[in-house]
Amino acid sequence: MHTNTFSTRGEAIASITDAIEAGGAVTDAADEYDLDAIADELVTLHSEETPDGATIASSVHFSIDADEDTFWATVEAHELTAS
Repeated sequence: MHTNTFSTRGEAIASITDAIEAGGAVTDAADEYDLDAIADELVTLHSEETPDGATIASSVHFSIDADEDTFWATVEAHELTAS
């Protein structure tokens, strides 16, 4: 997976969902994987600050910066098991 930039964390999670479901083997990633846990590991918040340390709201964005192996290993690590 290449570095992708998103306006919101939700958009980044949607991208993760799309990637998981793209092969067709999984039709509902949310039923089979802990998407929040995957995002916690893969999605990074970026922003710029003023000299006073305040976050510049217009600079806030999220990214996923993981190679294919890291991405799929993280997805696999957060597969939900049926109880």
